[in-house]
Amino acid sequence: MNLYFECNMGAAGDMIASALVALTENGRETVEQLNSLNLPDTKIVYGEKESNGINAVHLDITINGESETPDRNYSHHSHHRNLEDIFEIVDFLNVNDKVKADIKNIYSLIADAEAKAHGTSVAEIHFHELGMLDAIADITVCSFLINRLNPEKIVCSPVNVGNGTVKCEHGVLPVPAPATANILLGVPFYKSDIQTELCTPTGAAILKYFVNEFSEKADFGSVGKIGIGCGTKEIGQANIIRVFQFEDDAVAELSCNIDDMTGEEAAFAAEKMMENGALDCFITPAFMKKGRPAYLFTVICKASLADEFAKLIFKHTTTIGIRKYSPSRYTLERTVREEGSVHIKRSEGYGEAKEKIEFEDIKQLANRKDISVFEARNILENK
Repeated sequence: MNLYFECNMGAAGDMIASALVALTENGRETVEQLNSLNLPDTKIVYGEKESNGINAVHLDITINGESETPDRNYSHHSHHRNLEDIFEIVDFLNVNDKVKADIKNIYSLIADAEAKAHGTSVAEIHFHELGMLDAIADITVCSFLINRLNPEKIVCSPVNVGNGTVKCEHGVLPVPAPATANILLGVPFYKSDIQTELCTPTGAAILKYFVNEFSEKADFGSVGKIGIGCGTKEIGQANIIRVFQFEDDAVAELSCNIDDMTGEEAAFAAEKMMENGALDCFITPAFMKKGRPAYLFTVICKASLADEFAKLIFKHTTTIGIRKYSPSRYTLERTVREEGSVHIKRSEGYGEAKEKIEFEDIKQLANRKDISVFEARNILENK
């Protein structure tokens, strides 16, 4: 499964979080879980909002009953915390270690960008209490849900940052704000005619951390779900971010001719392909020029992972060139059920249905009773 973030109207932390909640089976139940993550002084309320005729999810995140807004003017006398304080809060969250590490890494991106913008060190950067807790909530929700979705790849469109100026604690700044611009280094973004800030530091940091590739197109196969999150600003256009969940049914076929590897070496390479998630890998005997015996080494993988498998083939074989094809295919829907201790694999579709016993179960019975696999299969089929 792959995700594609469409950021035609920018990216704010709460909008990304809302869109990810919209991808879940039951948004209200998901929010109940989010409220049990031990986010300090924070309450998350699930809501739906219409933006220019488009219905979207909107999470209302309040800190001690107060919401942060982009135009809030924070006093220098408000309570501030440093990065160590933030990490201490994260350590007490009710999430796994992977999610905690993601939250800390994202907040470090923000702290580094702020320090660079102000010409100081990360240790000297302080965050006002409300904004800090609000950002922790946005980052936690996004990290928690992406960890749950566990996509193989995340791709994002170029980011619309808006235009004009934005008011913050340090005064009126150009869009994108200096910290946001620092985070967006290496990320494709563009300004538009919309005279407001569309991409916040939190939104930029979440994307910078999780996105594997930025592209205007997403060629991953069929779309399974679309999550739509909306912001609070009224800008005369649909103020939304969309996250497309692609079911990765497109495949790639990678092949190469090899005449200078032993059988043992080729078999080892094939094992490595399967260990790393290849759909299939096979070796076909072949004859090359001058009658030399060779192998046709072929890997079938998900299209989104083709580049990764090309790297693996170059690493584990002697080839200096790989051919890539994009075949279409027909597949039956596959399910596995358990009857007693026996696993039954069922494939059906196109008017056909087939069942067979998992061979590992047959092999285990054959070894246990010291009989042939043919006898073991007969025993299990006639139970």
